[in-house]
Amino acid sequence: MSELANMHIMMNYLRGVYKVLEDEWQKSAKSLGLTQAEQHILWIVSLEQEATISRIAQLGLWDVSTVMQVIKRLKEKGLIHLLKKDHDRRISYVTLTEEGEKKQKLSGEGTYSVYRYLQNWSIDHGKQELLLELVNLNRDMNEHFHGKEYVEWIEKTGRQLRETVETR
Repeated sequence: MSELANMHIMMNYLRGVYKVLEDEWQKSAKSLGLTQAEQHILWIVSLEQEATISRIAQLGLWDVSTVMQVIKRLKEKGLIHLLKKDHDRRISYVTLTEEGEKKQKLSGEGTYSVYRYLQNWSIDHGKQELLLELVNLNRDMNEHFHGKEYVEWIEKTGRQLRETVETR
C-alpha cells in the first residue's frame, strides 16, 4: 500500500475517534450548562489551584485571547474569581468559586465510551500491554508536539487524581 494511502487511512481513523471524544466531551459540558472550553478551564484551574491566563492557555493549547473570552464567560456565570496579587498587579490569577468547584466535580462523574472501549478491548483480546504502549505513544507524541512541560503537567495531575481517588 502506498504511503499516501496509509496516511489517508491513519488520519481518518484518528479523526473518527477524536470526533467521538469531542462529541462526548461537548455533551458532558452542555449537560452542566458549559461549553467544552469552559469545562476544560474549570479542570485546569482546579488542578492548578490558581492559574494565570497564560498558564491556562499553555495547558489548554489555546491562544491567550481565546482564554480571555472563556474566562469572561466563566466569571459572568459566577464560576471563577480573578485575583491580582500585591507583588505584581499586572498578572491576573484565576481560582474557582464554590459553584465552580461544584461544576468541576460534577463534570468528572461522566464516562467516555472511547476510554471504556479501549479498556474492554484490551481485556477481551488479552492486550493490556498494548493499552500501556498506546498511552506511551500518546505521551511521546504530545511531548514532541507540545513539549516536555505539557507532558509533565499531565503526568503530575494524573498522579494527583489517582491519589485523590485512592484516599476516598
